[in-house]
Amino acid sequence: MQLSLVMHDWRLLERIVGLTNRLGCAYTSLSVKPSDAYYHATIDFVGPPDALRRLDAQLTRLLNDEKEMSR
Repeated sequence: MQLSLVMHDWRLLERIVGLTNRLGCAYTSLSVKPSDAYYHATIDFVGPPDALRRLDAQLTRLLNDEKEMSR
């Protein structure tokens, strides 16, 4: 599973890594490129299918909350 995102706050990446470990998954690749006011990140995840499904659902929720807070 791969996730590409634009972050305003680098601490979001810490939350994503924490979620990944807590749900029994791991990341195999992590690329972060700073921009003027943003960070562009791409992360590749591996893990059991059920754990990846739960991680995907949690990441969707986390990223939606982040969008709401940045408005």
